[in-house]
Amino acid sequence: MKTSKDKIKIGVLKADNIGDAVLASPFFYGLRRHYKNAKITGILSYAGAQVLGGLGVMDNIEVIEPKWLSYKKTSRFSRILSAFKTIKIINRQNFDILIGMRHQDRLTALILSLSNAKEKIGYNTGGMGLGITGKMPPPEKGVHEARKNMQLLYKVCGKMYKEKFGFTIDRTAEENVKKVLAKGKIKKFIVIHPVSGHSSKDWGIGNYKILSKILARRDKIIIAGGKKDAGIMELKGRNIVNLAGMLTIRELGVLIKRAGFVIGNDSAAVHIAGVFNVKSLTLFSGAADPKEWVASGKNSFVMYRKISCSGCGLPECVKKHECMDFDPEDVINAVKNIRTGKQKKRFINL
Repeated sequence: MKTSKDKIKIGVLKADNIGDAVLASPFFYGLRRHYKNAKITGILSYAGAQVLGGLGVMDNIEVIEPKWLSYKKTSRFSRILSAFKTIKIINRQNFDILIGMRHQDRLTALILSLSNAKEKIGYNTGGMGLGITGKMPPPEKGVHEARKNMQLLYKVCGKMYKEKFGFTIDRTAEENVKKVLAKGKIKKFIVIHPVSGHSSKDWGIGNYKILSKILARRDKIIIAGGKKDAGIMELKGRNIVNLAGMLTIRELGVLIKRAGFVIGNDSAAVHIAGVFNVKSLTLFSGAADPKEWVASGKNSFVMYRKISCSGCGLPECVKKHECMDFDPEDVINAVKNIRTGKQKKRFINL
């Protein structure tokens, strides 16, 4: 393994979306701290580049389109072709070390295997990582994703670093959000981010409609998300400002940094709130383990209902979605208790 003083070329493949990129930020901070003289290149999705690109942890970024991770239905051919295009991009760099951060998919392992990097460190997922020189054991269940990333960093550099989370915001994003808030004469507000990438993680637009209208009796509510998110444009009314599709990723970060509270599913907004220590409530589905994916920080709270099929990992529920059967009144009470400091435990189990 190269030492921290060597002038080497390191590539890091992390092709996930916003929330995962936030949870990867401690890894990048630690990698830069250890390899101060290295040229570090991030091979990232567009969203990942927006999240991590301004943290000062990389010298170069290669933005890729990782179709093999797409939430949309994509043909197997397109997914594999996307992976091979990524290999081509990587092999132009001739890395001394290439690190694959994902442990959930086989194509990341294949990309790592077929790269021309001298050292390849990552997970042999599905047996596709035969060419990996530094294989990571499968991660333990119940370990937080950020901690898994730091265990990978230890494999790379032989040293544990303190977790530090980051999210890039810039002056342009700050000015744009400032103008939007000024135009609406908005000073104090709650952000609701109602739609994630998987329907199994979503509480449902109908529930968020009830929640937003009740909260709007006393607070200004800002709805955030994509304009094409199913049903999101239905969230409107007195004291409710719908900015769906109107914000860039970094502008979303600025908005959340300024918010008094954030409510959402296990998705981007709550992870951004964690970075800026903004109080948040995640309405967590049973599709994943909250111990592994809870947003960072002491001000990140989780409402969770464990049922027999919890941990299914499915993008769409094939049953009755009972894990997300939260009564809006219970959510309202949780928000009230968190805001007033009465809620001490981060996990609210129903």
